[in-house]
Amino acid sequence: MLRLLFIMTILAGQLAAAHAQLRPQVHGLLLDAITERPVSSAHIINFTDSLATISSSEGMFSVIATEGDSIYISCIGYYAKALIVDQAKLMAELVVVRMMPRQYELAEVEVNPLGSKAQFKERFMELDVDDGTVDVIGVKRPSKNPRTIPVTEDADEIKKAKYLLNPASFIYGNLSKDAKARQELHRLKAEDQKHDANRLKYNEKVVARITGYEGEKIRDFMDFCNFSDSQVYQMNDYQITVSILSRQREFEKLRGRSDR
Repeated sequence: MLRLLFIMTILAGQLAAAHAQLRPQVHGLLLDAITERPVSSAHIINFTDSLATISSSEGMFSVIATEGDSIYISCIGYYAKALIVDQAKLMAELVVVRMMPRQYELAEVEVNPLGSKAQFKERFMELDVDDGTVDVIGVKRPSKNPRTIPVTEDADEIKKAKYLLNPASFIYGNLSKDAKARQELHRLKAEDQKHDANRLKYNEKVVARITGYEGEKIRDFMDFCNFSDSQVYQMNDYQITVSILSRQREFEKLRGRSDR
């Protein structure tokens, strides 16, 4: 039984295909009405039977149709065209259809004045943006072009660079007591210089000038700030002032809570 149904299904498909081949068709050629060149990739739709096809690269097409059917032809860049199938079109070997080119009106656009991607990137990097800094009266703002080359203050790093190309000097620099003593002296001098610089930039007098605090309140505030020697050494006068003002707001909030 299943085998019989399978055979009947195949026969029905073959009959339908044969019937489709026997149905009349309209054979056409699409041409540009101005240049007479073939119009490819156009959509040809038989609205009556909901059948459709696409024109070839040579502008050729074939679509099943009967007399009285409506055929609609559309293609990007051309005005659409509609045909009513009659006996003459069915009998013709080739129906030539000329498509009229269409001009599209686009909305007004603004041309990007920044040019290419590379030019845009270059101009973007030149834009002035808010860097989040604060203007403090009496304190000079840091330079826009700070030094970007790191300078090492590590005596060991200096020693490695100095003796890299001279093995004998390298061994002397690592094993000699005299060399080690000079390295330690260099380290101590560097620490003293850092400490002196820190005392000039960050002390009770500086804090009093910025905050307006006096006496014990200054020392309490400096304990609250708890800036390390490395932090103070790396900051300039402007950065120290901004940091103190920022910490002062937090300090006042905490004092306000404790007074309640």
